[in-house]
Amino acid sequence: MITRCLLSIHSNSISRGFSTSRPSSSIFEKIKSFLTSEELDNFDAENIQKAHKKDRVDEKEWTLIYRDVGASRTFYMTAAFLPCFIAGSTVFAIDINTNSPSNRFDFVQKLVTDAEELGVLVALPSIALVFVVAFLIRVQQLRLIRIYQNKKDVERFMAIRSKNAIIQHKQEFRRDEAAGFYFADDQSDGARVAIQFLFGNIQIGNRKFMIMDDMFRANNYRSYMLNETSVPPRL
Repeated sequence: MITRCLLSIHSNSISRGFSTSRPSSSIFEKIKSFLTSEELDNFDAENIQKAHKKDRVDEKEWTLIYRDVGASRTFYMTAAFLPCFIAGSTVFAIDINTNSPSNRFDFVQKLVTDAEELGVLVALPSIALVFVVAFLIRVQQLRLIRIYQNKKDVERFMAIRSKNAIIQHKQEFRRDEAAGFYFADDQSDGARVAIQFLFGNIQIGNRKFMIMDDMFRANNYRSYMLNETSVPPRL
């Protein structure tokens, strides 16, 4: 009878599509796939529609001319990391200043023990961590995620950028407010990248930003926006 019951359960499991195997993908694999996945066409119809929907921009009024997939991915990763880092640092500081060593959180006790073992050398990872966080915030502020151009008034543009490092913000600007920086072009590759990540490579109004030239729909969209040509592109 027991055998019959087991066979019945097995049969029902198969017929209902139950799976006893564990999912092979992990959170790490999903994050890795999110960061490294490539798209066949940066401006295919589906991607354009998703961008307009995400940004709540009317597709009949605006044309997507710039779409930086890498900036979009790193934006979400940084926007998730920074609040966690700030919250963890706050808990650490409060726990250190308000509780005795035996009453502190386990991770706080471990960090304090590791710091005491390192002695003065603890300054090295601390400085490195501060540098990494500052660099992430700076890059988050500089990189433009998407740019739209108005179909009726080709002098009008709209940039999707980071605001306060954790939210996306729409910034409208006119063509005469945009200009490119080329002082880093004569530098070596390493110096050029460092300068662009620190100071950007374009200016909109009184703010500096960073763009990737190959993320435009075509080069004439970039050159027109930056006042390098006077012929507007087809929208």
